[in-house]
Amino acid sequence: MAAQPKRYPDDHWLRSFDPEKALSSYLDQQSKVYSKVKNEFIRELLGDLKGKSVIDYGCGAGLFSVHAAKSGAGQVIGVDAEESVLATARYFASMEGVSNYCSFVRSDTFPIFDARRSFDVILMKDVIEHAPDDDNLLAAASKALNPGGILVISTQNSLSLNYAIQGTYHRILRHNKQWFGWDETHLRFYTPIGLARKLKAVGLECESWRSVYIVPYKIPKPGGSGKKFYRIDALSWIDRALGGVFPYNRLGWNIIVRARASRLVKSKVHFESVIHAPFPAATVSINRESLNLTKEPTP
Repeated sequence: MAAQPKRYPDDHWLRSFDPEKALSSYLDQQSKVYSKVKNEFIRELLGDLKGKSVIDYGCGAGLFSVHAAKSGAGQVIGVDAEESVLATARYFASMEGVSNYCSFVRSDTFPIFDARRSFDVILMKDVIEHAPDDDNLLAAASKALNPGGILVISTQNSLSLNYAIQGTYHRILRHNKQWFGWDETHLRFYTPIGLARKLKAVGLECESWRSVYIVPYKIPKPGGSGKKFYRIDALSWIDRALGGVFPYNRLGWNIIVRARASRLVKSKVHFESVIHAPFPAATVSINRESLNLTKEPTP
């Protein structure tokens, strides 16, 4: 049975219907070193988007929808479940001058497109850990990809040093089995092996990995200090140096994978559109006599 989705609290930026205020809060969040390194890796794995058709699923305030439009993508569709979020994304696209190149769609699930319509690139940045049914989400995304298209996913990784530290504290010492990381609305963790298995099950092959926060650099501060964390941002050089190198590219707190659909044509041939005559009800014997081949041809 699928897990139940969790909602963000009312004071979270994505609940705000003031796009300017929400965007400011979102961009401040994305300016932190952890997010900056992660976004650099995501842009790398997305590659050249010029002329591509792109879905930014769980688009948030539209950071990568805007990036795709500015990179020359031929079509960009941002999808999110919250109308307040989409209002912020539309505002951001307008501020960046790419409103005419982006469409934003509200949907609680992956949108169903016409069978003749498919996409070159799908991004799911920090999304699948929120999805009640991640298997169906991945299957729907796979069906929406063109042959050779790519799906880029980022999510939190339980095969990481930070999980060993924080997970031990929260899940074992405090017996909080509902702790799923920094975001209280997460439903699960992943590992590279488990995620690769899920992607393979829907016909996608993992071809490149990146990871972030290999060594924790956001350290909890003692109570009464006025701040929640010390940020030792200089340690982010480890991510930049090793985040794309095996095996470290699978050992960060956040893992990012690019998976590719088969380059073979996925659509089935519908023979009924070609063959119009009905097949005979009984078996027909074909021999030389029935084909009038009993005589030698006239010279």
